[in-house]
Amino acid sequence: MQQIEQTVERKVTNRMRLETAAETLANLSEGGESRAEVVHDARNMVAALGLYCDLLEEPGVLAAPYRHYGIELRLVASASRKLVQKLVAMDTRGPAQQAALPDAAGDVDDRPRVDSAPRRQPPARRWERMHAAPIDNLAADLLASENLLAALAGAAIKLSVETSGGTLPVRMTGEDLTRILVNMVKNSAEAMTGGGCIRLSLRESPTKPGTTRWLTLTIEDNGPGLPQTAIEKVFLPGFTTRSKASSARGHREEPGAQRGLGLSITRSIVKAAGGRIHAANRDPSGACFQIDLPVRSR
Repeated sequence: MQQIEQTVERKVTNRMRLETAAETLANLSEGGESRAEVVHDARNMVAALGLYCDLLEEPGVLAAPYRHYGIELRLVASASRKLVQKLVAMDTRGPAQQAALPDAAGDVDDRPRVDSAPRRQPPARRWERMHAAPIDNLAADLLASENLLAALAGAAIKLSVETSGGTLPVRMTGEDLTRILVNMVKNSAEAMTGGGCIRLSLRESPTKPGTTRWLTLTIEDNGPGLPQTAIEKVFLPGFTTRSKASSARGHREEPGAQRGLGLSITRSIVKAAGGRIHAANRDPSGACFQIDLPVRSR
């Protein structure tokens, strides 16, 4: 009975994190991030939402009186995907074309527009009013994300999460941690078309007394690794190691998909939290990303 309660609690925690992250992403377009970066992470969150819909439709997950929740959540996921597609379309069309974009129901809004109408002033930075709290226990937040990340990686990939200490606060928010983990796991999974393993581990780095304490989060896989000439470039916006051949092996992308932004976004989030990120290859094969975060004073 206790195990069932813990499973339900983890699912609720993951759902709340997804909801908060989705709201944060929706508001970030008003700040310093580009629309392409917001679209990139919004796609990842919608994909994660779709995976949860798949899990809810598995036999025995939801009792008959509650199955409608899964159906309704699937509708929300579909509507969210369409909103992301409209955001992409708005970014690639001129003002005249944007005026004729389909509405949520797919109909063209042909109401007359008055060019002399006053422009709506940009809204205030809503995320500043959300008071997103920094993480108090990085190990707990990482472990709570395990089910979501395993679903995102897919059945052909074994994902594991290990913590050795790390029950300490950092300056990063839970929403930003979710963005990082989704980006990193998605990148690793896409590199391993035939399946493989992804391992996330957290440890406290040894430091001298009186100096800043650091936590090290490592994400590693046993895929093909990074080209040696690309290791120093992987964090540049728009840089990708994926080739056209990867599409021929079964990768499907939505129109307007933004490549090469996940690691750039990850580095920006890590730096904003006072940390650093490093890329390397594993021996004999695979990629390894190490994220170092300073411990926050309580």
